[in-house]
Amino acid sequence: MSNEPDDADVRRTTEPTLARTVIENHGGYPAHEPQSEGQGDGGLLRVGMRDENEDLKEISWEAFEDEFEEKDLELVYAEDAETDVGGDKPLRLVERESDQE
Repeated sequence: MSNEPDDADVRRTTEPTLARTVIENHGGYPAHEPQSEGQGDGGLLRVGMRDENEDLKEISWEAFEDEFEEKDLELVYAEDAETDVGGDKPLRLVERESDQE
């Protein structure tokens, strides 16, 4: 069995408003990873999950949307929380693929 996500079940978005909706629907919130500052910004952008004990610094949705665009990120997610999107959560932020223009 492969650890790679099944592309048929995995979705991607580069639209920050849709990313916010998907994250909220999964019980998530926008955050920075602590002690990751110093890269000219507030730190590494992450998606926190309210039902998990995580050491993340919550940020505003406005800051998330601005940073999501500035860093050319996309949200990889699945509607079904059991679908593997290549991480330990049902969604994750990744750099946009260069062939998506």
